[in-house]
Amino acid sequence: MDGTMPHFPRSAQINPLAKFLFSNFKRPSMGFAILLGSLAGISGCEEVAPTIIPKAVVVEQVSTATVPLYGNYIGITKASLDVEVRARVNGFVEDKSFIEGSGVKEGSVLYRIDDRPYVAVVNRLKANMESQQSVLDKAQRDVERLKPLYEQDAASQLDFDNALSLLSQAKSSLAASKAQLEEAQLELSYTSIRSPISGLVSRSEVDIGALVGSSGQSLLTRVKQVDPIYVTFNMSALDYLNARRRMTSYSEKKEAESEGKAVEGFVTITLPDNSEYRYLGDVRFTDPSVNPETGTFQVRAELPNPDKELLPGQYTNVRIKLNEVNNAIVIPQKATQVEQGGVYVMVVLPDNKVERRFIVIDHQGPMGVVVQSGLKAGELVIIEGMHRVRHGQIAEPLTAEQYHKKEDSKEKQQALKQQELEQIQEQE
Repeated sequence: MDGTMPHFPRSAQINPLAKFLFSNFKRPSMGFAILLGSLAGISGCEEVAPTIIPKAVVVEQVSTATVPLYGNYIGITKASLDVEVRARVNGFVEDKSFIEGSGVKEGSVLYRIDDRPYVAVVNRLKANMESQQSVLDKAQRDVERLKPLYEQDAASQLDFDNALSLLSQAKSSLAASKAQLEEAQLELSYTSIRSPISGLVSRSEVDIGALVGSSGQSLLTRVKQVDPIYVTFNMSALDYLNARRRMTSYSEKKEAESEGKAVEGFVTITLPDNSEYRYLGDVRFTDPSVNPETGTFQVRAELPNPDKELLPGQYTNVRIKLNEVNNAIVIPQKATQVEQGGVYVMVVLPDNKVERRFIVIDHQGPMGVVVQSGLKAGELVIIEGMHRVRHGQIAEPLTAEQYHKKEDSKEKQQALKQQELEQIQEQE
């Protein structure tokens, strides 16, 4: 070195400290020269752009499917049969032979009314009928006795006619007595009040000893048949139109109308805990007119209820299939995000850039979100990891399996590094 200032290329930025050293020291030491060269070399290096690492996200390909459209309504359960049990004869209640709220069979005795007055009437009419039978027998014998005499002109026409008249009167009197006896026996049978149907018996409206019948309380209790059970709900005129359009053939419509159904299909309902009831219901009746005040009409479905899980008067959610959409764009619910501007999804383009795209939703159902516009079949939407990326960034699209394998691998590597650090700290 001759002690002169070394020449640096224009591209190199001379560190101010280096200039100071060269200007004040004409013979720098070798170590100082090396240091100076290092500083000059460092300051002369060009800056390198940082490498952008794509964020891993889970994507799902947009698909098409045939999506059923359902109508959801609030329904109320009703007994398929609801019968009032009334006293048909007057009397005092002697016995109540059922447990309120329990199940009863058709024909089983529910109440007994004091039958002694009715037994007495039956016995009196039986005796009267026997008396009338004796009169008839005598009249029959008189006719049989006079007939041969009349034929031999040994008896007059008047006597024979009188005998025939008495026979006819005896027959009529006996018939009347029989009718009276049958009526009395029928009233006697009404003292045992039986269940008209099988079902659940309601609370008793009378106590033992109460006077019932036309001169007292006639309504005793009610029996409700709950298997099958009805569910009634109101359907809008628009939903009715969609359901009718689904019944494509004329024969289907005519067959349904002949059975009293303007809408055909199966319904599902929910239980009080919001779980789905295991049995499907079938539409059995539709009101033939629309309520002009509400724009709805009543629909009734019938469901099996063998275990008495449903009771009359329960509110329930009712769902019925109205129509089908072919080739519908369907995406998972978790792919959508909502903000003030609407609903949007994050789409990974072919160049792996992320695009924030607003969509128009047709409806949401069990199969997912049906998109009316904004997406095409085959595109990739992010369903997991949306918080990691923004619009315009590069993403690494992975399947759920690939994504979770990668995350597991990262966790294992971090665990190994942590273990190595702990070992180094222990050695120190």
